[in-house]
Amino acid sequence: MPDFDEKGRKDWIDLLTALGSWVGMNPVRTRWKLMAWRDSWKASKNNARQTVNQITYQHKICPHCGNVQDRSNRTCSNCGKALSPRFIEMLGRLGLIAPHVRSVSSLLTMGIIICYLRTMLAQGGMAFFSMNPSVLVEFGGNYPPAVMEGEWWRLSTYIFLHAGLWHIAFNLIALQQIGPQFEEVFGKGRVLFIFMVTGIIAGLGSEMMGLRGVGIGASGALMGLIGFAAGWGHRDGTSTGRNVRDMMVKWALYTMVFGFMIGADNAAHGFGFASGAVFGLFSKPVWERPTRSAVDVILSLVGGLLAVVTVFLVLFPPGQ
Repeated sequence: MPDFDEKGRKDWIDLLTALGSWVGMNPVRTRWKLMAWRDSWKASKNNARQTVNQITYQHKICPHCGNVQDRSNRTCSNCGKALSPRFIEMLGRLGLIAPHVRSVSSLLTMGIIICYLRTMLAQGGMAFFSMNPSVLVEFGGNYPPAVMEGEWWRLSTYIFLHAGLWHIAFNLIALQQIGPQFEEVFGKGRVLFIFMVTGIIAGLGSEMMGLRGVGIGASGALMGLIGFAAGWGHRDGTSTGRNVRDMMVKWALYTMVFGFMIGADNAAHGFGFASGAVFGLFSKPVWERPTRSAVDVILSLVGGLLAVVTVFLVLFPPGQ
């Protein structure tokens, strides 16, 4: 029986079915397909409406105990712990991770931005989308002839240099998405150490594979963190560990494929991931380690010293 709307008009499905029958289409098949499309569209609209309602939910939810709190509360009335500002909570509902001000990832982000602004100023302040290669060499890019002459510090400084706005934005978003999560699992000191050391190994590996031009960017170090999590997941052997490993391997493959498409330094990506995976095979999460172990202190100091010295060398290149 034909469907009618509230004003007594034929439903659009019947109209299209009738039009289809005039041109030889099977009316029964056409009607069922149109009904399926209509139902799918309604379901999509309902899902979108529910998503919007969830994101714009007026109250806060305590991430520590799960209790619903008034949007004006700054601390949870149940457990007493601090609540995030509402806009940060909305970012979380969108699937984005808001920067953690006291995290190692945010400190690294600040260092990378400072180095980027320094190179922009050196080029006249108009290098939003493209940085002059000579400027990148001057401030510590991984340039093989210079490294062969003994400027080994370039294997670290290149990590904090980027070629343009899109380049730095991509790497910083990735760092803020994965960094804080890894810090919760492995500790801030180890994440900082792994980021710096695998970044250096990535730069060295790129040199060994015949780097042409100037190597720059934090993607090799980010791949080191991804490999670190993959190595740990494989070592862990549980269903959770294997899921982490598989997810990290997928991310690495996506990065490599994208790198081939844009002509990125995949040698650095590969060496970063592989070196991180080796470290991950011998690392334990924070809940399996004694608190404030001597190893953690040493790794924190080494990673912090490398990061501070590297940023200093970018801001004040040797020989200038």
